[in-house]
Amino acid sequence: LGEIDMFLDRVLIDINVENLAGWIQMNLQSKHFDYVFKGIGKRIGSEYGEDLKKWDHNLLIAPVSTPKEITMPQGYTLGPLLECHIDVITGQWARDTGITVKSNSPDSSLWYTVMTNVTQRPAFGIFTESDPGTPIAWIAIYPGGCVGMLHVLEQHQRRGLARILIRHTLKAIQDTHGMGCRAHTCAKKINTPSLNLFQSEGWELQPYCNKVMIFRSDLSEQ
Repeated sequence: LGEIDMFLDRVLIDINVENLAGWIQMNLQSKHFDYVFKGIGKRIGSEYGEDLKKWDHNLLIAPVSTPKEITMPQGYTLGPLLECHIDVITGQWARDTGITVKSNSPDSSLWYTVMTNVTQRPAFGIFTESDPGTPIAWIAIYPGGCVGMLHVLEQHQRRGLARILIRHTLKAIQDTHGMGCRAHTCAKKINTPSLNLFQSEGWELQPYCNKVMIFRSDLSEQ
């Protein structure tokens, strides 16, 4: 617990509420989650106090049912994301957020996040048959089983590609860890399209204050 306190003191020196979801999701499957959550609240209490409605992200928990497969639209293929795709994904993320990123630089937290998600855990992309080496849509899994990085390039939207990625990723998690592993995702409260999409897939919307945070009983002692 002392190490957790030191970590929280270090990362919360400069309040960055947008990244609170990232700090929280790292501990979602830890028996120390409540301690971490209370520690964050204590350190930023002067601005946010205990009013959890002011937190900017919502949590959604995946259903326990097996997702049905969707036929891939003509001209597209589904495959794994590889290290050679990191720059494409990071570049698009940077353009969407206005962040300046040094390509292939471990000094860039954004590049490093994409790199670890793509190389350390299952990550999937959708490609066009005309350019099978460049992903036009993608999804990954953060530490702790948080599904994220979901994105479809604008010119390829409204074809059901995001829905295909969500279902394929959930199926991969279930195949590996069993139906008892409740995958989850975090979405900004202002991101209505993402919230609506996941809820239409049966993902349950919950505020962070919900106590159902330990999704796998076999991890409760880790």
